Amino acid sequence: MGVVGLMRALERETAGLGISIAVVALAVTVTLILLTGCREVGWTPADYAAEMAGRGVPINKAESVAWAVCWLFDQGMAANGAGIFVQADRMVDLERGLAKTREMWMGKEMLDLFRGGRKAPLFKRLDGEKVKSSL
Repeated sequence: MGVVGLMRALERETAGLGISIAVVALAVTVTLILLTGCREVGWTPADYAAEMAGRGVPINKAESVAWAVCWLFDQGMAANGAGIFVQADRMVDLERGLAKTREMWMGKEMLDLFRGGRKAPLFKRLDGEKVKSSL
């Protein structure tokens, strides 16, 4: 399930409480964590990033990731459920694209089943709504 699955599971719940939840996923980013592999060969993180970029690996600057996070803050509740992917200093909201094309990749039958389960009152809601069950 991972972090994206957790965000998907919580986005409707947290929205009811006025809390926006989103994910920022990033490709290789130039930070001090790159020093781990660079120390042995005497490279700086910038040297390592340049070598990787020269081999076709998309590299981010840390500022690009920060801009993505700031954009989410700026969007407020409109960013709820966003899944921002940052690669080569560019960002895209993959979750919005998935949601808009859901019928294409799930098929109508599976999408109807998915949507039908959303209203199942089997779980205690964060906003205090009681569990309703006919069991």
